[in-house]
Amino acid sequence: MENSKLIYLVDDDEDDIFLMKEALEKVITDIDIREISDGQSLLESLEQNQPQQPAVILMDMNMPRLNGLEALHVLRTNPKTQHIPVVMVSTSASPDHIWQAYQRGINAFITKPVSLADYTFMAHTVNACYLNNYQALDTVAVPAIRDHKSILVIEDDPDQWELMSHIFKMRMPEVTLTRISDRPGTLDYLTHHWNRTEPAPELIILDLYLPTRRDGLNLLDSIRYFFTIHRLQPVPVIVFSFSENQEDIKLSYSHRANAYMVKSRNLHETVSNLEKVCHFWWNTISLPKKTG
Repeated sequence: MENSKLIYLVDDDEDDIFLMKEALEKVITDIDIREISDGQSLLESLEQNQPQQPAVILMDMNMPRLNGLEALHVLRTNPKTQHIPVVMVSTSASPDHIWQAYQRGINAFITKPVSLADYTFMAHTVNACYLNNYQALDTVAVPAIRDHKSILVIEDDPDQWELMSHIFKMRMPEVTLTRISDRPGTLDYLTHHWNRTEPAPELIILDLYLPTRRDGLNLLDSIRYFFTIHRLQPVPVIVFSFSENQEDIKLSYSHRANAYMVKSRNLHETVSNLEKVCHFWWNTISLPKKTG
């Protein structure tokens, strides 16, 4: 499969591997799945298969030889692999385990599903958030948002923002969008307004070109530094760009973006896709709760 995207499933439980693979192949076309049983074998496979690398790694936490956290540390300290998105898929729902995984650099943490429907929803999450494949999203039924949500949008194009805001109000009226257009405004908001915002933003949508790629990456670094230095619960950052350039995607992940989403030229389509991605983050992915 010459044009297929490569996915690594790293887990020592054969039943879990089977269910994840079945769900992924049901939802996603043109993928090549490689099954790996432990963290050490993962590292060896990545070394042997250079320069071919996975588009995303789905990895268990508890495995023989080298567990998920140990393997993750090696991936994140190696310049050749630090850009590869890693989703931890674990039976553990321990806040401490989730916190440790995010501190070591995972992109997302998913508690292993318990039903076939949940495995399918997880596959849609991976498809939309890490493969930028939105064709199947129209068939996905997402649950209603019960609690009021807040999203911080960093977007320097006023026309894009006005249209996005208008469509969001129609489609997701229970979600509050706060828009900032540049780095100084974002840093001022984080420093002086973040702790006063109710509810606090649960997602940050960051345009990559502000107006240059370097500006966007520097701001991404500053956002990460802000949460680290103030020992605050980190908030997922989704880089949002028209660019499908692989270098832009790799650099965004190297600078610790949680996900990378490609904008459509059709804004209604873009907001529809973004709506689904928000639902995936709020309904499928576990975020760290521990602070201090």
